[in-house]
Amino acid sequence: MPLLRQLLFATAGLAVADNLTTRQLRGSCIPSYNVNCMHNPTCCDPTTTCYAKDHAVAVCLHSCQPGIHSNDLPQYQTPWTCDVVGKAPPGPPPAPLPAPAAPTHQESNGKCTANYHVNCMQNPTCCDPKSKCYAKDDAVAICRESCEPGIHLDDPPQWQTPWSCSLVSSSPTLDPRPDHPQPPQPPQPTSLSRPSSGQLMEFVMYRAQNDADYELENVNAGNLEGIMWYLQNEVFSGVYGPGPKFGITRILRIKVLVRATQPLVDKGMNFGIRVAFDSGKCTGPDCAMDWSDYGYNVGCNKLGDWPFPTYDTHFDGGIWYSLPGACPSLSYLHETDDPACKINEPGGKCPGIPTGAGDCTWNYENAGELRLTDLYRDRDHKAFWAGNSDAENQRKVEVARDLFVAKYGPDPPVPPCDFSQAKVFGR
Repeated sequence: MPLLRQLLFATAGLAVADNLTTRQLRGSCIPSYNVNCMHNPTCCDPTTTCYAKDHAVAVCLHSCQPGIHSNDLPQYQTPWTCDVVGKAPPGPPPAPLPAPAAPTHQESNGKCTANYHVNCMQNPTCCDPKSKCYAKDDAVAICRESCEPGIHLDDPPQWQTPWSCSLVSSSPTLDPRPDHPQPPQPPQPTSLSRPSSGQLMEFVMYRAQNDADYELENVNAGNLEGIMWYLQNEVFSGVYGPGPKFGITRILRIKVLVRATQPLVDKGMNFGIRVAFDSGKCTGPDCAMDWSDYGYNVGCNKLGDWPFPTYDTHFDGGIWYSLPGACPSLSYLHETDDPACKINEPGGKCPGIPTGAGDCTWNYENAGELRLTDLYRDRDHKAFWAGNSDAENQRKVEVARDLFVAKYGPDPPVPPCDFSQAKVFGR
């Protein structure tokens, strides 16, 4: 398959992963947004469907409008058919509801209770042998593989009350009947609601930006190699029309404090999935899973590794980062349409020293900038960006680094980008 076809046309412009690798990482289903589902239309997110762009490429999306999608990269703006691959589109997931007074035949099927969306309080025999019936309170219980006491961030906001996680059985140890109420269970903090044991990391990131000044959150940044690749590959490539993309004029230097959440630390990582932000909205991969399982973490990926770009950029050592702030599910153009969004999705940026809790993983302060015109003192900008070999790109990075060092001194060491796709998605 030629390289052009291997590029994904979905919102984040990420690379298509090999289907075999995907099945090894995610079992028998396909993650949303960034993996071709044409040959395996089972989407991991049950609220998404495998929609076809053409005869070769399909993507798990929440919805699909036939025709050209303006958020595809310009070179890939060909029409989507939006044909459903392999199966009919699933209906919307059932909303969690309080348990009825008594089980129905449909709920229990007379034998066992299905996982996740059926109340098992009156029938604690789970159909999945790996699951157990865990109580949320004295009225609701759900069959699931594990349960941690306290508030679960993946519950809808209106139902984010503490789980007791008591095991429900046919024995009298937990009697859910109203005339035999159980003593209240004290709320217990989850691993995402308390500080983590992660190390505090202080280092420098860079960001390409125009002359507008605004608080940085729900943005992507990089080390200097990563930003120089972005400038060469997108800003001055001509793909997005004449002139620099987004009117970019400078490279910002920011000093960041970062601490990983406990679920990441438990898997031996300081960084999570590097997601893409478009106009402040997280567009993948796996945004919802990332935030609910690992908190609003700082993500990273090495250039040449998943999720993008997965080819040799010739910018050795390049890293990209994602910095989640409040309301990452909406573009900054639409945040005011949902004032509750920033409350329900607090993001990871917090004042002071990050604690590693799910909503306090990073902050930053401005630490200088470099005008792009400073790079071109010895040549015009086209001559500066010409060439794409290891040696030519190293020269570009060294010019920028020497100018930054002359103004601000050397940067502190950059911690390794230790994100592992296998550790996050492995089974």
